[in-house]
Amino acid sequence: MGRLLLFLLVAGLLIFVAWWISREWSGNADRVAAAKGEVRGYLDRMSSELMQLDPDNDTALNALGEAVDRMTVARTQLASATTLGQVRVARETARGGLYFIRKAREAMGLDPGPPIPR
Repeated sequence: MGRLLLFLLVAGLLIFVAWWISREWSGNADRVAAAKGEVRGYLDRMSSELMQLDPDNDTALNALGEAVDRMTVARTQLASATTLGQVRVARETARGGLYFIRKAREAMGLDPGPPIPR
C-alpha cells in the first residue's frame, strides 16, 4: 500500500511538472514573437532613416556605417532567435544602430530625432 501511494505521488508530480513546462513553453513562444515584432519595428525605423539620410561629412558617414553594420547584425540575430535572451541581444544591437543614426543626424546639424527606445 505504501509503495502504491508513493508511486501515485511521484506520477502525479511528474504529470504536474510536464503540464507546467508545456504551459511555459507555449506562453514563451508568444512572448518571443511579440519581442521579435518590437525589434522588427526598430529595424524598420533604422532602414527608413538610412534611406533618407545623405551624410555630408566624415563623422556622419562613419556613424551611418556603424548603424548599417548594427542593422545587418541585428537582422541576422533576430532571424535565428528562438529565446527571449536571443531576442534581447538583437534588440540591444538594434538600439546601438539607432544610437549611431542619432549621432549621424547630430553631425549633419539635424534634429537627432525621437529618443532611443528603452
